[in-house]
Amino acid sequence: MSDFKDKVVIVTGTSNGIGAATAQLFLDRGAKVAALDVVEVSEPSTNDHRLDIKCDVSSEDSVNAAIKQVLDKWSTIDIACNVAGVMDQFERTGDISNEMWTRVLNINLQGPFNIMRTVIKHFLTKEGEQKGRIVNVGSLASVKGGTAGVAYTTSKHAILGLSRSTAWMYAKEGIQTNILLPGGVVTDIMKNSKAVPDKVGLDTVMPTMATQCGNCEPIDAANAIIFLAGAVGLNGAELRLDKGWSVA
Repeated sequence: MSDFKDKVVIVTGTSNGIGAATAQLFLDRGAKVAALDVVEVSEPSTNDHRLDIKCDVSSEDSVNAAIKQVLDKWSTIDIACNVAGVMDQFERTGDISNEMWTRVLNINLQGPFNIMRTVIKHFLTKEGEQKGRIVNVGSLASVKGGTAGVAYTTSKHAILGLSRSTAWMYAKEGIQTNILLPGGVVTDIMKNSKAVPDKVGLDTVMPTMATQCGNCEPIDAANAIIFLAGAVGLNGAELRLDKGWSVA
């Protein structure tokens, strides 16, 4: 599926950062893109291949309504990319509030699950060998314990497990699921999360953070997502995008 012409793609978290870059790159490759974000666009796109939908991915009802809107317009869905995410405040387990814990898990884990469960039901109604592709955006925090706070780290570990289980469980039914594990990426995730770092937690992870080899740009992550979405036979892949940080 290296040619995305007229493929219908859902991308979440498209108001900025990796989500915005991914949506645009798919459009540039000829795809029809449903751009989902909790922030409503002030000026909807005039591009017939782009559909902007206000959607709270943490809400099952909101996701179901968004998917229905996509199917009503284009009748099918070929690819779903779960990019939307928020950061915690680097809190440790003993310090995090219920509010922060719930917010991060709802958006970073429940959100992708809501999208995946809904699109999989659609994928399974399709004919042919290749029924659909899912790309999730995890993090190096999916495999490391010292790059964020407890809520973010837990959510990203969990989405890795969600991706692995889905890849295996649907491998013989024509659904491929892969996950991107970025290190540092230049985005507004801290600003958008309205996070004020917890000093103790931040000081605890700083020695690990200081070993980074530099940040990637959103377009770098978008290119990696395009690769994971397009490679035939690629299923259960976990692609690290971190300039070598994780191999130190």
